[in-house]
Amino acid sequence: MRALILFCCFLAYGCALDWLVDYKEATDRADAEGKPVMALLMRQTCPYCRMLLNDTLVNDAIVKEIEKNYVPLMIDVEEEPQKTAEIGLNPRAVPATYIIEGGRVISTLIGYRPPMEFMRFLQRN
Repeated sequence: MRALILFCCFLAYGCALDWLVDYKEATDRADAEGKPVMALLMRQTCPYCRMLLNDTLVNDAIVKEIEKNYVPLMIDVEEEPQKTAEIGLNPRAVPATYIIEGGRVISTLIGYRPPMEFMRFLQRN
């Protein structure tokens, strides 16, 4: 039920990505496609998370970059804190974006970033 509510919220934000909400599913898909997981940890009540979703993650170039090179995973740390514990992530702030490859975090970006900065983060990984 929470996944459905979360999904509806993402649709309301206009997010064009096909976000997964289950880490195991994301890692299985990442292994099958030979891509890292891009995990976004957020809170629905966080204004910076909404800015990231509404301003940055709807940018066509960023959507294409993520679809081409990453498996997107989104977890609401407020609604499902057990999920962050399951994957060993403990964000000090949200939004927190992690690039995870082979079960290891290889890169982290904390906070909101406008499209150009977020794109640079994606392209350097």
